[in-house]
Amino acid sequence: MKTIFFILILVFCLIQQGIAQLVPSKFENVSYLLTFGKESTPAWGDDDHVQIHFFVIPKSETRPIFIRVFDPSTSGELDTKNGVFDTRSTFSIYGGVGAYSQKEARAINPKKNYDKGNLIDRKTFYNEIEYDKKWYSFGPINSKEGEYSEEMKGYVFKVICKGGSGNDGNAYQYALSYQKDANIMVEGGNVFAYEMCFRLKPGVRQTAHVYPFINKDVVSIRQFNFDADNDVDMRLTSVTKKLNYVKVSGNGIWGNSIHLIDEGEKNTSIDFQLIKKTTDYNDMTIYFLNQYNEAVPFFSTPIGGVPKYKYKVDVNYKFD
Repeated sequence: MKTIFFILILVFCLIQQGIAQLVPSKFENVSYLLTFGKESTPAWGDDDHVQIHFFVIPKSETRPIFIRVFDPSTSGELDTKNGVFDTRSTFSIYGGVGAYSQKEARAINPKKNYDKGNLIDRKTFYNEIEYDKKWYSFGPINSKEGEYSEEMKGYVFKVICKGGSGNDGNAYQYALSYQKDANIMVEGGNVFAYEMCFRLKPGVRQTAHVYPFINKDVVSIRQFNFDADNDVDMRLTSVTKKLNYVKVSGNGIWGNSIHLIDEGEKNTSIDFQLIKKTTDYNDMTIYFLNQYNEAVPFFSTPIGGVPKYKYKVDVNYKFD
């Protein structure tokens, strides 16, 4: 359970960094989110053609907000082209009851009922050149239109990107902002997901980070990664673990591994690192389950800050 203590730490970290809530964030060091058209094959890295993110606004916030999308169309050099660009992507924003509390929205590979809540806005993008490498803003949105969550201590909005007709990959980013035409940080805001399809930054030793939050009830976590092409080394770092290696997937297949949670890791974020081996472009998917097979959220700005391993030094004195 996230506490006010961790929310305050998060606010402090954001103010200190002076950054907007970008997704992917600079903490994650990921190029773009990816959603492919429904006619593409999973071997491109997207296993279900649906991507869901949740945007949290503190309950004390009264100013309107904007949810912005960078490069929302599938038409340029950032996107993955298969033949000719012919793919549609629909972005939908939900608030109100069911936006977050409906369990299907927090499931892996959502099939139905994941789009519950009050539809606030929706737009479908095709191959329009005018949106290539440009921002599109949804809003202004009343911050109280989200679904209130006591667990999150704020109002939660659900943003769904769904791949429609076509087989290309749409690469995009999100931003949570106070302004329509600029990325201005919403104080205390954050963004999280339960599954993510994304593009790794090309370059040997480029390291991406994914930060699951481990609440007090988690005793083990299983990570699943899809279509990593054996192009990364994966390792887990936390306040109690240093460089624990993680199983990596091949082309078009899943890899998974179980990791036990130490008492000191509870109510902290842990850091799954993906270290690139080549300069190739690579799109892949990742998610996490706890011991009850419930999806574990991971945050663009890690709750409690980036975890650092705490060295332990044992000194034994012997007296004759």
